[in-house]
Amino acid sequence: MYFKKCFGISFLFVFLTAAVAVADVTVTNIKVANGKEYKLADNGLQLNEKYYVDRNYVVLEAPAGLIGVPLIMTGNDEKTSTGAEFLCFEIDMSATIWIGHDSRGEAEKGGTPPNWLGAEFKKHADMTIKVTDTNMDTFVLWEKSFPAGKVCFGGNAEEGAAGQGSNYIVLVAASVETPVKPLGKLSATWGKIKNMK
Repeated sequence: MYFKKCFGISFLFVFLTAAVAVADVTVTNIKVANGKEYKLADNGLQLNEKYYVDRNYVVLEAPAGLIGVPLIMTGNDEKTSTGAEFLCFEIDMSATIWIGHDSRGEAEKGGTPPNWLGAEFKKHADMTIKVTDTNMDTFVLWEKSFPAGKVCFGGNAEEGAAGQGSNYIVLVAASVETPVKPLGKLSATWGKIKNMK
């Protein structure tokens, strides 16, 4: 009986945890204004893996909560890109989007981010992604929530930008409040657990 009760409680905990889990965001229709092909990293953001489509730099350190999060691999050749809608893509649910911005383009190093980033996103100066590009050293992370649908960002060197020497990267994480449908009704599952005596 003790085993059955413990098993029942454990099952309920696992069930409830699964019911509030965060689903993965699906990113589609990635379009770049100059026609360059950006892509999603096969396994999201990962240590010791590339983050650009056209460079061999890799990630050395990153916040644990962002490991595995879908990563749009941009191109460093577009570090001087401009335009209000330089990069566009679609997401199938609400998401928190993180921009990794060259630390040389931050106030701490005498730079400034492009207006579209500085005005619309929240900066997390204490959150960085360390990379093998020793000139840049780190991306500083900025975040903003977006509803499902089309999302567009300006160019890396769009108005206001100064000091940066590398292009930004994009991480797309499901918002915490994104609902996940449970596999069954809680009342029915709880009834089964109570009967395990």
